Amino acid sequence: MLRVLLLWALSLPLLAAAPSDNVAQQLFAASKSAVYRIDVISPATGRKSSLGTGFVFGDSQMLASNFHVISEKVHNPEQSRLEWLSIDGRRGPLTVVDIDVVHDLALLKAEQPLGIPFTTTAIPPKGAALYSLGHPLGLDLAIVGGTANGLLEKALFDKIHFSGNLNPGMSGGPTLDANGQVVGVNVSTAGEAVSFLVPARYLDGLLARAKTRQFAPLTDFKLTITDQLKAHNARLLEEFLSSDWLVEPLGNARVPGEISPRINCWGEQQKAREQQPYRMLASLCRGDDEVFISDRHGAGLISYEFFWIDSDKLEGRSFTALYDGHFRSTFPSGADEEDVGNFSCSVRFVDIGGKPFKANVCARPYRDYPGMVDFMAVLALIGQPDQGLVMTLDLGMVTIDHGITLLGALLERISWLS
Repeated sequence: MLRVLLLWALSLPLLAAAPSDNVAQQLFAASKSAVYRIDVISPATGRKSSLGTGFVFGDSQMLASNFHVISEKVHNPEQSRLEWLSIDGRRGPLTVVDIDVVHDLALLKAEQPLGIPFTTTAIPPKGAALYSLGHPLGLDLAIVGGTANGLLEKALFDKIHFSGNLNPGMSGGPTLDANGQVVGVNVSTAGEAVSFLVPARYLDGLLARAKTRQFAPLTDFKLTITDQLKAHNARLLEEFLSSDWLVEPLGNARVPGEISPRINCWGEQQKAREQQPYRMLASLCRGDDEVFISDRHGAGLISYEFFWIDSDKLEGRSFTALYDGHFRSTFPSGADEEDVGNFSCSVRFVDIGGKPFKANVCARPYRDYPGMVDFMAVLALIGQPDQGLVMTLDLGMVTIDHGITLLGALLERISWLS
C-alpha cells in the first residue's frame, strides 16, 4: 500500500506539468480574419447606435448575424446604415440580403470578399467543449469557452443551452466546436454563464433560400416578417393541437395545464383567512420566450391562466364585487400606438360544459404587418353566488384564426368535478 501511495504522490507533478489545452488559441488564430464587428450607424451623427458581430458564411462576401443586431436598418432604412469592421481596422458597407425573424438570423452582403466561409455542423452531445467568438461590449474580438447542454426543453423556439459567458456585442457571432465548425449563432444570455445559441441548421436554411435569388436582397422585409410569423404560428398551433394535453383539477373544475412540452405551468394557492375571506387557486401557463421584432415589441407571446375563487363567508354582492376584480387581463405586450391600432372587442355569453360564462374577446391590428393582431380573451363563470372560474388567454402577433382556434381548444377541455 505504501508503495502505491508513493507512486501516486510522485505522479502528481507529472500530471500538473501536462501540456495545457490550446484548442481555443488555435481556433482564434484560424478564425479571427473571418469574424467582424457589425456597426449600425446613424447618418445624422456618423456614429454607431448599436453593434454586434458577424461571420463569413456561404460566400466570401456574405456575413451571418442576428436579426436583432441589424433590425434598425430593416425598420428604418433611411435612418441607419450598416458597416463591417475587421480586426485590423478596415471598414466597408453592408446590405441586408435575407432574414429569418423567427430564429433571429440575418444574411448581409459586403462589396468585397471578407474571407473563407465557415461551415456548419450538428449540435454536439451534452458536455462537448464549445468556443464562442464575438466583440463583447464592442471591445476587440474575443473567444469564450463553454460547454454544450443540448436544446432548451421549455422554449417556443429551438435554442442551444451554452454554458459560456456571452456579453452584449457578441450577438451574431459563431460558436464553434473543436474542429472549427459552426454549431450555433450567439443570440442571448441569462447571465451567470447561461447563454443561448441559434442552431446552425436554421442558418443553413436561410442560406439556401438566399441562394435561390443569387443573393439578391429582399424588396419587402415587412411582408417577409409577416409571412414568416404566419408560417411559424401555423406550425406551433398544429403542434399544440396534436399534443396530449395535461388536464388538472382546479377547485370544482378541470382545466388544461401544459398543452406542449414548450409551455411552462405554475400553480398558486391563497387560503382563506381573516383578512382574506376567500380561497383562490391559480394555474398560470406561458411560453418563456418570444420573437424579437423591434426594440419596442416582440411576437410569439402566449399566456393562459385559470383562477378558481370560492368563499364560505362571502356571497351575493360581496362575492360578486371580489369576483369582478379578477375579470381582467394583464396583457404584457410592449407594442405602442406606432405599432398597433386600438383593441376591438366582442362580449357574448357562452356555455362551457353546461355552465354559463361571460366572454370578452379582443384583438388589435398591427399597422405594418397585415393580418397580424394581438389577441386577448377573458371568460368568467357567472350565476354562482359563492364560487367562480376565470380564464384569460393572451397571444402576441398572431392571426385571428390562430387565436380563435386555440381559445376553442382550451374551452373544449374544461370540465366539472360535480
